[in-house]
Amino acid sequence: MRVVHTSDWHLGQELYSFDRGVEHEEFLRWLGDQLVDLDADALVVAGDLFDSVNPPVAAQRRLYQFLHRTTNEMPGIQIVIVGGNHDSAARVELPAPLLDETRVTLVGGMPRANGRLDPARVLTTLRGKDGTARVLCATVPYLRPSDLPIVQPGESAAKALYDLVLDAADAVRERLPLLVTGHLHVQGAQVSELSERRIMVGGEEAVSADIFPSSVNYVALGHLHRPQAVGGKEHVRYAGAPFPMSVAEKDYTHGIVVVDFGDTDVHEIRTIAIPRPVAFLRVPATRAVSLEEAEELLRNLDVRDPGADRRPFLEVAVRLDTPAPDMRPRVDAALEGKPVRLTRVLREVAGQDRGRGPATEADIGLEELQPQAVFVSCHQTQYGSPPPERLLQAFNEILASVQNPNDTPDGSEG
Repeated sequence: MRVVHTSDWHLGQELYSFDRGVEHEEFLRWLGDQLVDLDADALVVAGDLFDSVNPPVAAQRRLYQFLHRTTNEMPGIQIVIVGGNHDSAARVELPAPLLDETRVTLVGGMPRANGRLDPARVLTTLRGKDGTARVLCATVPYLRPSDLPIVQPGESAAKALYDLVLDAADAVRERLPLLVTGHLHVQGAQVSELSERRIMVGGEEAVSADIFPSSVNYVALGHLHRPQAVGGKEHVRYAGAPFPMSVAEKDYTHGIVVVDFGDTDVHEIRTIAIPRPVAFLRVPATRAVSLEEAEELLRNLDVRDPGADRRPFLEVAVRLDTPAPDMRPRVDAALEGKPVRLTRVLREVAGQDRGRGPATEADIGLEELQPQAVFVSCHQTQYGSPPPERLLQAFNEILASVQNPNDTPDGSEG
């Protein structure tokens, strides 16, 4: 049984108001070709299909065209899609009545029966081309508050939920290998601060990898954009995003994960790199330089024009010793005629500034501020100390609810 694991497509995403439709078109075309070339039996998408709960029509069209093309070209393939924190659970499941449920499984939120969690309904059997059951898949989506069981203080609601799912799987799996999905932050995994929303699952910002016991043969994770295995466990893995969602991810090697199952366990895990249709540039490559140096580097920037929709994204990092209100016009002038798309000019303020001491968050642009850092800085200024852990956790919970407005207590969309 050959399963391809991918995640975090973020269809409809814009980067500083630049449309990324061409990149998504190329990725989905490439993925469809790879599924054919690999003779894959199943595709598992671990959340964040879309970049927002109300994605543009073009983004939805791309998804449905991909499903149509793939199921037509590969009559035996099964496709499993779970919702992520960027997705609307209802929107993920909306087209299900129009699709063959034996071939396409869509799980936006945890199912319920008579008001109670029904973990058995997230179990999907993946079958080989001969129709034989090969892998049992537990399709767990991003867990909203209404998806979680009630637990005692100090207990992990996420673990309690996965325990229910695994118990249901053990009751029916017999000797089949078990694949489990998840859209969450697992402790020990590396994050990308610029493009990944902070999420809370049952009050936990990051859950322990121990929620996935050794009886699980492969864990297909989504949410974090850096492709990586977690905690040294090769079978607990983030597929990552298909291409950089911010300049912070420009050096990632994006890819898909190919998982080959034997009769009772995983036989082989490997990754295939995804071609990058649009380059990400930073000037200078690793540090900040003076405005004069940046201007010189930009004037000497040699970039061929691949077409308006494929021009490289560019970030410029400038180190300022004194205020420079004309910084952006000077950067724009140095880039005159260059076939690039300027995303932002990152300012680093050095040394003393009018006797105020070291640079603070106020010296950088709004788009570069991280809410947690601002909160910690304000608490430090007001009370002379960083916020206590319980207060910081409460702030993170409020922030997560603001950044993920569809996570309402009753499970409806906000």
